[in-house]
Amino acid sequence: MLLLSGALAGSACAGPVRTRIVSLNLCTDELLLELADPSHILGLSPLATDCAESVRCELAQTYPVQRPDGENLVATHPDLVLDGTWHRPTAALVTDALHVPFVQLPSIASLADIPVQIRTVAHAIGEEARGEEMIRSFADRLESLHPAQPEKILTVTVVGANLAGEEGGLISDLLKRAGFRLSASERPDGTIALETLIAHPPDLLVTGMISEGASLAENVVHHPVLQGRFTGAHRLALPGRLTMCGTPETLDALEALIAVHDRLTAAEPSP
Repeated sequence: MLLLSGALAGSACAGPVRTRIVSLNLCTDELLLELADPSHILGLSPLATDCAESVRCELAQTYPVQRPDGENLVATHPDLVLDGTWHRPTAALVTDALHVPFVQLPSIASLADIPVQIRTVAHAIGEEARGEEMIRSFADRLESLHPAQPEKILTVTVVGANLAGEEGGLISDLLKRAGFRLSASERPDGTIALETLIAHPPDLLVTGMISEGASLAENVVHHPVLQGRFTGAHRLALPGRLTMCGTPETLDALEALIAVHDRLTAAEPSP
C-alpha cells in the first residue's frame, strides 16, 4: 500500500500518469475532476453528484459512480485509489493486495492546506503541471481577497451544518481573513445556547446549510427568534458545499464573508 501525504507531494520527481483512477471520497472527487484527464477517471464516490455537498456535482454526473467498498475495487482494478482519512479498512486491504497505490487526504484546517492537497493529488495522478497552474490561480485569487477596512474586527457566530465554530478550523481561518472574530459567547466546542445568542448578539450570524431537514443543527437556523433578530447584512447563509472540502471554490465563501464585512463596516450599527 502507498500512503502519500502533503509532504511527499512536493517531490520534484514527477509521478507516472495514472489512467484508471478511482476516488472514494468527496474531496478527492472534486480535485480529481479538476486535475485529471476525463478518460482517466474510472469512478467517483456517490457524493460527487450531490449538488448539496459537491461543488462539481454537474460535471460529476457524466462519470461512473461506485460504492466506496473493496468489492468494487476488485471488480474495476484501478491503477490508483484516492480517499480521505476516514476509517475504511477494506480499501487499504484491497489496494495492498492488488498492489495499487492508495493516496489519502486528511481534512483541511486552513486555506494554506488547499495548495498542499492540490499538489498531492496532481503528483499522484501524474498531472503536476495542471496542479501547479491550479495552485497559481488559487494563490492569485486569494491575494486579491481582503476586506476594505481590515482594522475593523467584527464579531460573528456560526451555526448549522458543516460550520464548526471552534478556533483553529477552516471556518475560523476564513472568518479571520474576512475581518471577523468568533463571538466571546461561544463555547469551546463551537456550540452556543439560543438564549445567549439573543442576549449577546454578534455583528454577524453565519448559517450553514447542506440540505433541508437533514439535521437538528440545520433546523435551528430557521428558528423564528433568529429570523427576526438577524436580518439583512447581519445574516449570511453559506452553502455547505463551499466548506465541505478544500478546493478553489472555498474562496467563494471567503469572498462572501468579505462582502458582508464591507457592508457592515460601511453602515456600522450592530443587529
